[in-house]
Amino acid sequence: MKAWVLEKFGYDGISFRDFDLGELSDGEVLVRVLACGVCYRDIIDIEGGFKYTILPTVPGHEICGVVESFKDDGQVPFSKGDLVISRHGPFCGRCELCLSGRDNLCQRAGRFVQTMPGGYAEYVKAHWSAFVKVPDSLAKKFSPSHLSIVFCAVGTAFRAIFTQGNVRPGDFVLITGASGGVGIHAIQICKSASAYVIAVTSSESKAKILEDFGADYVIVSKDMRFNEQAMAITNGRGVDVIIENTGSVGLEGAIRSLKLGGTLVLIGNIKVDRYSLNPGMVIVRELNMRGSVGINNNELQKLFSFIEQGKVKPIISDEFPLAKALESHKALKEKKSIGRFVIRVS
Repeated sequence: MKAWVLEKFGYDGISFRDFDLGELSDGEVLVRVLACGVCYRDIIDIEGGFKYTILPTVPGHEICGVVESFKDDGQVPFSKGDLVISRHGPFCGRCELCLSGRDNLCQRAGRFVQTMPGGYAEYVKAHWSAFVKVPDSLAKKFSPSHLSIVFCAVGTAFRAIFTQGNVRPGDFVLITGASGGVGIHAIQICKSASAYVIAVTSSESKAKILEDFGADYVIVSKDMRFNEQAMAITNGRGVDVIIENTGSVGLEGAIRSLKLGGTLVLIGNIKVDRYSLNPGMVIVRELNMRGSVGINNNELQKLFSFIEQGKVKPIISDEFPLAKALESHKALKEKKSIGRFVIRVS
């Protein structure tokens, strides 16, 4: 099959060529890839941000495809021809995390890209638990490109807002990176929860678009020190919850925008670097700081219903053919997206 194969970290170490996935093991499923979302983590993967990645590998963890075959271990829940989307990877179902409903954190079974080839390819294989069947109602309503981003882009926002952020009606929620793949869905989800949304972007040209998606206020900040504007909007009180998509780039402004006792949910980073935190600022203001990754299986089923009800719609900025997948990375670095870029495979 054809795939983008990463043999050494850096863009000079990736090429579009033939790649052999090998034979299926017990419980593994072979999926013909139809579409693969482009996450900023893909750039970090290629540039070596995850040093434990096993090379060679294939980037891409936001996959929608069709089940071609499988090696049944007596538990495979799919049939040939089923339309599925990927999780970030399989889960073991036996560890403390899985048994407590935090299967999104299980790392015993591996992760796409880091321990197994991902979706910038014509085919992908993994243990069946790495995939979820798409409900027929959504398969009829949305394209594979739209469905490919449901778990990561839409699901990450869903978990961050309802589970980790506990957003309630009337809350002021500030969203950084608001025009990106997670941010644009976070706006929709927050509005469905009757919250007030403050969207932060570094691009003046995107302000009106963010308003059209439901943002009550838009802050354009080139240097990402937007806390004074956020405080002015909330009459000096500060925001209840922050959905932080940029990591160290926007973290200082985010922390300083919180109300006393406010919550910051950190779900993204566009630079793999360190951030110097002033502990006193967190202590005396009793701030809550939480990470959030992906979405667990129970939440995903709720999200499917949420999408079916029209409370959030997957937003695609543009599609790229597989052979030109890396052009999407250039566009992403140039901040040209509104929502997710997607690689259309077949």
